[in-house]
This record gives sequence, C-alpha cells and structure tokens, in this order.
Amino acid sequence: MNICELGLGHCAVIANLHAESFTENWSTQAFADLVGLPATFGFLAFDCENDDPFGFILCQGDNIEAEIITIATRPAIRRQGVAGALLKAACAQTARMFLEVATDNLSAISFYEKHGFAKIGVRKNYYKRSDGALVNALVYEFTA
Repeated sequence: MNICELGLGHCAVIANLHAESFTENWSTQAFADLVGLPATFGFLAFDCENDDPFGFILCQGDNIEAEIITIATRPAIRRQGVAGALLKAACAQTARMFLEVATDNLSAISFYEKHGFAKIGVRKNYYKRSDGALVNALVYEFTA
C-alpha cells in the first residue's frame, strides 16, 4: 500500500470512495472546494500494484491543531490497516487532532480509542439522520 498527499486531481476518486462508505455523500465539487482551501490537508491510500484507491482522510488545520473532516475506506478492505495508516499519516502533521463521531458508531469509537484518541466532550444533537433522528457526537482528541 502506498500513501500520497491529497490534491485537487484526487477529488473524483475520493468522492467515489466517500459514496461507497456513507449514505449521505459529497460531490466531486464539494471535495474540490475543500481540498482547494489553504488549511486543508489529507492523504490517499492506494494499491501499489494497480493504483486502485483504498481510502482517504481529509483534515483542516495546521501543525498546532487540526480536525478530521472525514475518513473513508473501501468497504471490501476494511479492518486491514488502511484507515490506521491514514490516521497515523494525518496525526503526524499536527500536535493535536480533533474529530467528532456519532455516539451510535461503535466501530468508529473503538477504532479511534484503539489509536490513542481520548473523549473530551459531547455535542448534543450534532448529527441529523435521514429519518430526522438527532444523534449526539462525541468529541475526541489525539495529542502527539
């Protein structure tokens, strides 16, 4: 597996990966708008043999503190270290990394805690599901 820095040329690829991973997904243009911002950074993981994309992470911030905007791994290759490698690459860019995760996303909570993130707060009714249900978000922090 190779990991490279995200650029504007990756926006269609990451939009497709995002669509594979989330029911509410973002367009190529939405990713282009984010990736084009000066404080945005991220990484793309891909197959060394055929360049097939495996996953990506998108963050905003600087070398002091940043926030994970989204992270996605192709469903067929989850739990094979891709997300962990992307998370490690992103966290190496900043002293403090933050993120929000829905309280009902137990696998993501477990993943972030396994990788050294600590819960620091709760955002009430942060997420709105397609059925209208409101879900709290847990706020996590990783300190390098």
